[in-house]
Amino acid sequence: MAEQSAIDKLKDKPKDERVVVASGIAISVVVILLVAWAFFFFRNIQKGTQQLNLSGGVQNQFNSSSVKQAQDQLNNIYNGTAQNQQDLQDIRNSNTSDQMQTQQQVNVQPGADTDQFTNTTTN
Repeated sequence: MAEQSAIDKLKDKPKDERVVVASGIAISVVVILLVAWAFFFFRNIQKGTQQLNLSGGVQNQFNSSSVKQAQDQLNNIYNGTAQNQQDLQDIRNSNTSDQMQTQQQVNVQPGADTDQFTNTTTN
């Protein structure tokens, strides 16, 4: 009965007020549904019930031994690449330190006033 009297009161009001009330009700319903969905979604994630099942249909055809061997080879290459990158970085670091030592030795020559570009001495 209370709803019927509220509806009757809304019928007598201008159209703008009815639109405002209808929009408020629609927004409230959407918010309630969104909150309920988020609650159940995060609860399922927390329980761990969201599992990925890849064991059906066409995917079994791709799980042959040759594909697994190729996957193992790619994993080995990737793991080897990480080691190779470390080796290359070590080589680069050692070369830069050798280069710095060489530059320091060239720049510090006692008693020689030579121009490094013309190789002439000025005394």
